[in-house]
Amino acid sequence: MADITTANPVDIIKGKLRGTENGYFYMRNGKQFYRTRVENYQRNQSPRQKWNSAAFAYAHRQLHAIEADEERTAQMNADYESANHIALNGKSYPTAHAWKFNTLLCEYKQFHPFQ
Repeated sequence: MADITTANPVDIIKGKLRGTENGYFYMRNGKQFYRTRVENYQRNQSPRQKWNSAAFAYAHRQLHAIEADEERTAQMNADYESANHIALNGKSYPTAHAWKFNTLLCEYKQFHPFQ
């Protein structure tokens, strides 16, 4: 940790300066310090959290690809209307985007069951 002293209290910095920084500034006992740390929050996930994260990643990729194509978007909207806004889990969704996202989550979880 680097001990940083400032002559002017206005110069006190807290947090990250930019999103690309490797560390952050913080105050302790009236002194300012800089700390670096690895920010990999997914490293400590449980197997079930990793499974859910993989399902979300799949759904986001697929939904982005669907919405990039006008024909597939029109088909998604038609499927949404024909399903009466109800997804595979039995819940009703206000938009076709939310409905399709949940449908893709359920689809991933059916083809890749949690062991």
